[in-house]
Amino acid sequence: MKCNYRSTRTVVAPRQVKSFRARRGYTIIELLTVTAVISMLIALLFPALQSARSSARRVQCLNNMRNVSLGLLQATDSANRFPACGYYGDGTPGTVGSFRSWVVDILPYIDQASLYNEWDFDEHYLKTTNGPLGDKHIAVLICPDDISEVPGQGNLTYVVNSGVGFSALIGGVHDCPIGPLSGKLDLNGNGITCNSSTKGDGTPSDRELFFQMGLFFNETWKGTIRAQRHHTMASITDGTSNTLLISENIRTGYNPQDPLSNWASPNPYLTSFYIGTPCKGGNCAAGNVDYNLANSGESAINAGIKKSEGHSPFPSSLHQGGVHAGFCDGHIQFLSEKIDGKVYAAMASPQGQALENTLLAQ
Repeated sequence: MKCNYRSTRTVVAPRQVKSFRARRGYTIIELLTVTAVISMLIALLFPALQSARSSARRVQCLNNMRNVSLGLLQATDSANRFPACGYYGDGTPGTVGSFRSWVVDILPYIDQASLYNEWDFDEHYLKTTNGPLGDKHIAVLICPDDISEVPGQGNLTYVVNSGVGFSALIGGVHDCPIGPLSGKLDLNGNGITCNSSTKGDGTPSDRELFFQMGLFFNETWKGTIRAQRHHTMASITDGTSNTLLISENIRTGYNPQDPLSNWASPNPYLTSFYIGTPCKGGNCAAGNVDYNLANSGESAINAGIKKSEGHSPFPSSLHQGGVHAGFCDGHIQFLSEKIDGKVYAAMASPQGQALENTLLAQ
């Protein structure tokens, strides 16, 4: 009997074998190797990317400061005087209150003419018309590296040079020079504060010396003019390229714990930066004058980085080693946090040479 036998074994053609082998997957070792290489590339590229972003933020910070500086100089040129750092009422009935900061005066020169035209100069900065305007976000007023800022509020990073302090109504006396940390200032060392009197000894008064030690001051806006002092370009006898105009301070601007804070507030702790008073305890009596105090302690550059908003009116930034600062000729310079106190004080004063001779002669 003839038996027909057919094999059930499948014969794989050479081409099929080749195709099968071409489709095999990666081994675990190969995958781990590729993953390690990619991780190394990311590790190498990430710092470079972060550095590029940091550089871009720093450039933008410089550009913003330059634009604000130019706005200040244009406003000064237009009015033939530097604006006040803040305007207040004179304290009499109907004129009490806070009116505006220097930022309002430069709005037309930083592409914010519409806000300026809406501003009611006869009202306080928090009144019905002005309140919502001061809460507006204006990008040029902020350094991108200022991570303390709250998005969408009336933030501010840049502050103006107010020398050793501000003036205020103290104990019924108007226009009393005050240091932000030392209290009432006795700049001529004669034992008298909050008064123009010099006992007839021919020495400059506290108010006269105060004028020489800074560039921006508080002024009264309505009612009787009880405090009005300002510099012009002509009164900067040390030269515009040697005199500070503006600096960074990341401890100013909007404060979530203080709804009254924004770029329109004339609060001297929010509008300005100060140097340390070069006289021990704010008293410039003989032997008390030491210009090294201008950049020391709580008043030093970057000393207030960890302070709460509105409580450290001194230059500060998150740029390593110092802050950017603008000068009265429009140029921007990086100030080291280790700058010599004498040099720093001279930069803050528009009449530093004359001032130094006066104080050291006491």
